Amino acid sequence: MAGWRYFDTPRNVNANTMLLMTDGSVLVHTDGHRDRDWYRLTPDEAGRYHTGRWSRALPMAAGRLYFASGVLADGRVYAVGGEFVHAGGPAHNKQARGEIFDLRTGNWHPMHKPSPRYDFVARDCSSMVLADGRVLFAGPNGRRTAIWDPVKKPHWRRAGRGHPAGAQTKQGKCDEETWTLLPSGNVLTVQLDRTDTRNAEQYVPSIDKWVSAGHTTQNLVAREIMGWYSGEIGPAILLPSGKVIAIGGTGRTEIYTPDPDPEQPGTWAPGPPMPADPGPYSPEGAGYLTALDAPAVLLPSGKVICTGGPTREKKTDGGDTEYWSGPTQFLAYDPASTAVELQPLANQPRHHDGDTSSACLLLLPNGHVLYSCRRNTLGEYAPDRADLAAQASWRPRISTCPASLARGHTATITGVRFNGMSQANSYGDDFQSPTNFPLVRLTRGAGTVRYLRTFGFSSMGVATGSTEVTTEVEVPTDLPAGRWNLAVVANGIASPTRKVEIA
Repeated sequence: MAGWRYFDTPRNVNANTMLLMTDGSVLVHTDGHRDRDWYRLTPDEAGRYHTGRWSRALPMAAGRLYFASGVLADGRVYAVGGEFVHAGGPAHNKQARGEIFDLRTGNWHPMHKPSPRYDFVARDCSSMVLADGRVLFAGPNGRRTAIWDPVKKPHWRRAGRGHPAGAQTKQGKCDEETWTLLPSGNVLTVQLDRTDTRNAEQYVPSIDKWVSAGHTTQNLVAREIMGWYSGEIGPAILLPSGKVIAIGGTGRTEIYTPDPDPEQPGTWAPGPPMPADPGPYSPEGAGYLTALDAPAVLLPSGKVICTGGPTREKKTDGGDTEYWSGPTQFLAYDPASTAVELQPLANQPRHHDGDTSSACLLLLPNGHVLYSCRRNTLGEYAPDRADLAAQASWRPRISTCPASLARGHTATITGVRFNGMSQANSYGDDFQSPTNFPLVRLTRGAGTVRYLRTFGFSSMGVATGSTEVTTEVEVPTDLPAGRWNLAVVANGIASPTRKVEIA
């Protein structure tokens, strides 16, 4: 039966951003723009996270809150910008600088970015790791986008200008956008301009242009609420079917179907809205619960869990009035269901009236979901057996794997669907934590579990189908020798196992 368990963070740390590492551990950022610290949660020998091991603090040079982040093809992690940043130096340096975390050393290192040409990649910027391993960035102001290549020089260049470079092709402002990676390699977003909030765009890497992705049939962007401009939207999740569910700040949802031609717009259709909100603050009088900055996660079964809440007033420290969604309610979307609205999750986590829907959800390799909401307790949702079961055609499959793995060395594993059917996690510009990369899990005996560090991914795409991809795997020196069962895991879905000898 599905249910929640709770466990404490170290030293009463209030947990915020969470990122899955390529060795199965979770990097957890502490809440607050003055707090530089991250902590790493490693599952125990049975693969359980609630009884896992916490690391010492892993501090960045700058404290930051609401920033761009992601996992690179070489296994490193980047953190760029921050809506709120605390660091020394000139203001533009505080906003523009980025840092890179190396799992092997446990340290953060400076990420060098030319200045001032790319200073627009700052504050609560958006980012997306493209299928070829490059990273697309956008700043919160204007329409400028940029590409960062972690490997090839020059590392930075302007994006969205075509070949040869011409005028900027992005039509909508990048502020608060939610980006979703499609199987074609395109990046989908709904435009947040005040003048046209139903317009959608997609970035096409092959031609370096932003092109139309059509128009939503309903407004997903919460514009003015009681005279206060919100401009917020919810998450957007790629489904195993290849469609996308976009969850609006207004509480409405839309289903996007890409066109077979990646340069064509695709189509939008209404999806089931959130349940009714009888309160007085519903955006545009829509009358639904809202997702004004909110997460969503894709379960192995193909269902989506998201958060929302009634729209309510919130006073800022300066005495101004804002409007946010809360207290948190967990809702589910089932693509196979005919339900006319999103359904409340049967088991709701415990929460407090101070909560808003602006929390973090992270899909774990065991198919469970980790939940942080700026408190010193994490929630772990264990879905029921049906929601842990994936269709056979979604499972990774190993093509080649050495029969013997030597401790202290690396090996190459090849197969299909190593990147999963989706990035599986979505929030928007504030929290970015995709999991579309392969993990290697070893099991043996009475439930002994070990994850090995992976890196060198040949693709960072999604739903790669029958295209073979590769990953490098590092075999640690402390791994006990003997026979193990090896599986590749992507988005909480494991491949059939292979027997390997650890020597």
